[in-house]
Amino acid sequence: MSLFDSIINGASEKFGIGNKAGTVLSALLSLITDQNRGGFAGFLDLFSKAGLGDVASSWINSGVNEELTDEQVESALGEDTIADIAKQADISKSKAASTLAYMIPNVVDKLTPDGVIPEEKDLLTQIGEFLSGIGGAVAGAALAGAGAVGAVASGAADKVGDVANAAVDTVGDAAGATVDAGKKVVGAVGDTIGGAFNSVGGALDGDGDGNNDGILKWLLPLILLVLAIILGYWFCGKGTPVTPPPANTNANKASNTTATAKAVESSFSLTAKDGKYLASGVVADQKTLDEIKAKLDAQFGAGNVDYSGLKVDANAKPFAAGWWDSFQKLLPSLKDWKTGTLAFVGSTITTATGLPQAALDQIKSLFGTGWTLAADTLRTLGKVSLPTGAELDAYPGGIEDQLVKFIQSDEYKNATPESLKEKWFNFDDLTFIFGKTELDPKSKRQLDNITAILKAFPDVKIKIGGYTDKKGDEAANLKLSDGRAKAVKAALEKAGVGAQVPEAEGYGEKFATVDENASDDERAVDRKTSVRLIKGDAGGKVSDASNKPAANTANTAKPATANTAKPAANTANANK
Repeated sequence: MSLFDSIINGASEKFGIGNKAGTVLSALLSLITDQNRGGFAGFLDLFSKAGLGDVASSWINSGVNEELTDEQVESALGEDTIADIAKQADISKSKAASTLAYMIPNVVDKLTPDGVIPEEKDLLTQIGEFLSGIGGAVAGAALAGAGAVGAVASGAADKVGDVANAAVDTVGDAAGATVDAGKKVVGAVGDTIGGAFNSVGGALDGDGDGNNDGILKWLLPLILLVLAIILGYWFCGKGTPVTPPPANTNANKASNTTATAKAVESSFSLTAKDGKYLASGVVADQKTLDEIKAKLDAQFGAGNVDYSGLKVDANAKPFAAGWWDSFQKLLPSLKDWKTGTLAFVGSTITTATGLPQAALDQIKSLFGTGWTLAADTLRTLGKVSLPTGAELDAYPGGIEDQLVKFIQSDEYKNATPESLKEKWFNFDDLTFIFGKTELDPKSKRQLDNITAILKAFPDVKIKIGGYTDKKGDEAANLKLSDGRAKAVKAALEKAGVGAQVPEAEGYGEKFATVDENASDDERAVDRKTSVRLIKGDAGGKVSDASNKPAANTANTAKPATANTAKPAANTANANK
């Protein structure tokens, strides 16, 4: 029995939707592989943004797969997405939400068998392996689907229909029903697939160099969709489905028992952009949501606030005492607020960017007792001066400030190669795409600053170090941290200072100090990317002891929005 057999059969029996479970699975796979949304990592990031990062991590890490509620699925994916999937499968919206809540943990678990979020190019390989046990007929149909991709890649888009018909012939009459029903799912791909067929030339040559290096960027969702449709609807001709055990089958995982619904922290985020506002998060009851709406409409004007991301979840824990009263008192200070984000989770203010100074000052007094301000939450950018006369926009006391002062100090001038091995500086505004070694575009400011510092001090050389927390697989964490360190090095090389960055190395969780079972916020101290200066040949490999970074008191930027990759966002650990 293949991977998808168990998931589709389980959903079919549990929710009484028969072969429509295949349509839901196909739509889910199209979401997971949608490059416009960031692919698999972007899909997982939706749950992190909905305050479900730890829940998503459980699907990737060893142990119990935490279950989702219908409300949590809607909070992460959005009401419109669920409504679209319900329409495609011809089932009710509530049943679609329940089916997705069942499928998502299982599908993510199966796609991350080694505790790592796979690269997009590797997803097809995994799907192919999952298909290996489904029998010759369906395997043949899957290959025919892959043939459709080959037809498009050769420029023969008009042959796709012929290949699909060949697939129907291979599978038989039952597959004929599959393809007919699958037309609904094709609609789910929307612009991703439609746009691809309308711009084959551009997709085939992503960078205009004459090579077909752009093809996988837009064909991968099509490949997965064809496979999923054929397999999902194959169950039209199968017998009574068998419900799979609720086990997490990731490599070396212990047996998994069904988890009870877990309470989530209430969360609320308000983002301002050009006089418009987006409210999102999870609150415990409708009364709280209605009060928020009424107050924000009164403050910013009805129609200026989008509440589509704000949901009710009966399992949400209430905010810390006094939150609502304090928030109402803060609102007048946000009257002229145009750009930035203010976010609360439980009893923590996690983000406060772009706020008027009056609001920042008021937050300190209103949310003093009983509230935690995430480190650096209330910091504002200042100026760091270089010997060239240039000024950098940087946080006071941040890595730029520290580096410039140290390079000009007697301590550095008199330092030996050995003594420099103990002096690390932690990035405080450098992040990575969830589950990837790819730098987040938001990191550009700090990378530009480091480039400017190196150009201002041409004799200085640095080494990049990458670190993760203890959550997830040790080998995957090491690989992730090394990939991220080298990504920073590559970015600096591209900026023209590569000769001053001779080395980059990842140390994984080797120097992590916080237990893997601690909270995500507590483990954040171990997740970092750091820099140390080197002299002479000191950049070579040294003992582990000399590679240990100093405790990071300023770096709170998490290289991954949520720990959802068994080494995920730090792909080895989604938030490492």
